[in-house]
Amino acid sequence: MRPLARIRAGLPYLVVLGVGAFLFDTADHFNFGAIPGRIGPDAWPKLVLVLMLLAAFWGFVASTFGIGKAAAEQSSDSAEIEALLRPPELYPHRVWLAVLATFGYLLLLPVAGFFLATIIYTLALLYLGHYRRLLLGVALSVVVAFGFMFLFMRVVYVSLPGGIAPFDHVSFAVMAFLGVH
Repeated sequence: MRPLARIRAGLPYLVVLGVGAFLFDTADHFNFGAIPGRIGPDAWPKLVLVLMLLAAFWGFVASTFGIGKAAAEQSSDSAEIEALLRPPELYPHRVWLAVLATFGYLLLLPVAGFFLATIIYTLALLYLGHYRRLLLGVALSVVVAFGFMFLFMRVVYVSLPGGIAPFDHVSFAVMAFLGVH
């Protein structure tokens, strides 16, 4: 890729860096009453913005200096044009099925509770993604549900739906296991 094209490829990352720096500065000036031992409302936006700034910085450096590309890829402008003209198959029907699964998840949440609904939703997405190892898929779904439940209830302090009987018993058992009262 020519030097001017490399610089042009890095410009969107510079825009993201600028916007991210502005938003970080804005989050840094939130007015709130600090509670000892708890993070404030500025912590989560700052964390996300730091990750965004790091990703944008890496994208700028990688696109400007050609880091991470093989020498054959850098010199082949025709290969880039061909890739743009013939994108890979995206399987749009699976995307729509995933959207429907998301709506199903939203309907299932108040009935089955967050933990069980998240396991079912994760399994559905894994299946739509052609992951066919059932035992590993179930294990991964349970780990994802535990992880999100821990994150939301123990770190962010968000109340999650427990579901209706008998599903609420599972939710309360998981909450007790995680030490949520």
